[in-house]
Amino acid sequence: MTEPSFHKDPQYFNQLSDSLETKPQLLTDYITPNAKFFVCKATDSPQVDLATYTLKVHGDGITNPLALSYDAIMKLPSHTVISYLECAGNHRDLFDLVMGKPIQPAEDGFGMTKWLTGGVGNAVWTGVSLKTVLQLAGLDPATVEVNAKGLDTDAPEGGVSRPIPVEKAIHSDTILAYHMNGEPLPIDNGFPFRLIVPGWVGTNSVKWVGEIIASKTEIKVERNTKHYVFIGPEWEPDGDVLGELITTQNIKISLAFAWNQTLPSGKQIFRGNARSPHDPIEKVEWSADAGKTWQLATLIPPNLQYAWCRFEFEWDAPLGQQTLMTRATDTAGNTQPLEHPYNAEGYLFNMVFEHPVTVKD
Repeated sequence: MTEPSFHKDPQYFNQLSDSLETKPQLLTDYITPNAKFFVCKATDSPQVDLATYTLKVHGDGITNPLALSYDAIMKLPSHTVISYLECAGNHRDLFDLVMGKPIQPAEDGFGMTKWLTGGVGNAVWTGVSLKTVLQLAGLDPATVEVNAKGLDTDAPEGGVSRPIPVEKAIHSDTILAYHMNGEPLPIDNGFPFRLIVPGWVGTNSVKWVGEIIASKTEIKVERNTKHYVFIGPEWEPDGDVLGELITTQNIKISLAFAWNQTLPSGKQIFRGNARSPHDPIEKVEWSADAGKTWQLATLIPPNLQYAWCRFEFEWDAPLGQQTLMTRATDTAGNTQPLEHPYNAEGYLFNMVFEHPVTVKD
């Protein structure tokens, strides 16, 4: 097969350290094109030779350790899921812009990527259920965690990894993906294989997977002890875990226009996307008067579990500095809060806030 390119068109992105944030005004498609999909990485993307690629499946939770070639994996039964993928730090810079509380990066640089709202995308992922691979390797019933490790060996710990509970690992929609929107994964998005863990924060969807370890005991790595945990006065450390572990995403919205974007006065159609890790979106509301009154936006089908739901509303925009507020509610009754606790690395910001807009003739 022809290997995918590293190329990303710079017109679609804001460069953030080693990562690429999709410009939010471009996130209007239901399925985010591969060329516009955000990139989050700690090191240069590894180049993988398919002729020598091997996926190692092992650990004390495995009774039949495997070394699977690329071709062997591609022959396994396929499974497809439509799911949004979002960095846990998406909206991180809003802690400063909205709350006036800038993030304090960790000593090793975590928290440096100042995402606004473009660290998210929605895609069609096709691959092999991780459960299929684990069963093929003889998953021991006593297994409690499964850890995928990437081939980005220049990353801390010799490759990014983030354990997940076995119950999530064997869910049919947790997959070892090889296609993104019907094409081989782009190199920056994990070629040849990445995990997709629907509804969970993006760091669990490990890229460039070269190793899967099943364990009968908890696995401790940097990304579940030092990072991707809530750190702050509201959360107590627990041994070597610095705060409360972050797993699932939370309900939130991204408007499809830039921060303080300039628009002409008069009637405008505003679009965006709402998403919840729990259930489909039930409603999206919007306000142009600082939350004094709220109106319903129109939801645009489809509206599926794991995927985002697009919405739109019309606003007769008056001249001057204005603000728009939005909030989403899912079918289980989860809704966006009016405040969000500050945490040191800036995770999971989802409070209702005033999005500035400049209206000119």
